[in-house]
Amino acid sequence: MQLTVTGKQIDTGAVLRQHVEMSLSAILGKYFKTAIEAHVVFSKEAHLSRAEVSIHIGRGIVVNASASAAETYAAFDAAAERIAKQMRRYKRRLRDRHVQAREAFEAGERAKDRVLAPLVEEGEEAPAVVPEMSTDLSARR
Repeated sequence: MQLTVTGKQIDTGAVLRQHVEMSLSAILGKYFKTAIEAHVVFSKEAHLSRAEVSIHIGRGIVVNASASAAETYAAFDAAAERIAKQMRRYKRRLRDRHVQAREAFEAGERAKDRVLAPLVEEGEEAPAVVPEMSTDLSARR
C-alpha cells in the first residue's frame, strides 16, 4: 500500500507517520487484506487539529473520513475509527449479500427437488408420465 501523509501548516514527523501507518495497517488487515493507496492530510483550524483520511481499497471502493480534535493524534484516531466503522459495515453488507444469494439458490433447489422428485417407495415402479397436448380453444368454432 502506498501511504501519503501530508500536513497543511503542520510538521508531520516520522513518529506521526509511523503511528498512521501502524493504525491503518491494523484496520486494513482486519477487514481487507490489501489496499492500493491511502492519503492522510493533517491541518490546523483555529485551535483544533483536523485529520482527513482517504483510502482507495479496490476498484471503485474509496473510503473517506475526517475528524477534528484538540490534538493531532486524537484527530487521526477519531478519523481512523470512522474508517474502521465504514469498512466493517461495507464488509458486512458484502457478506450478507453473498449469504442471501446462496440461501435463495439453495431454497430454489430444495423446492425444485421436492416438486419434481418422483414418489417412489422401495419395491414400486415409478409412476407413468402422461404427455399433455395444448390446443388453442379460441381457434376452434
